[in-house]
Amino acid sequence: MLAEADLTTRNLAKVTTYLADRRYREANARIRAEVLGDHRPALTIIITDIYSEAWLL
Repeated sequence: MLAEADLTTRNLAKVTTYLADRRYREANARIRAEVLGDHRPALTIIITDIYSEAWLL
């Protein structure tokens, strides 16, 4: 979606992530670092139950 708007992850000002379980927080941090590199937008992580166990994020 960013590319379609001629934007990159550097244009992100805020990221909100919903995690199915606290056990996914390390994987989430690792993936976020891979995707965002040294860019540090405002971040909110919400750990909550979800409707389907197939939905990890």
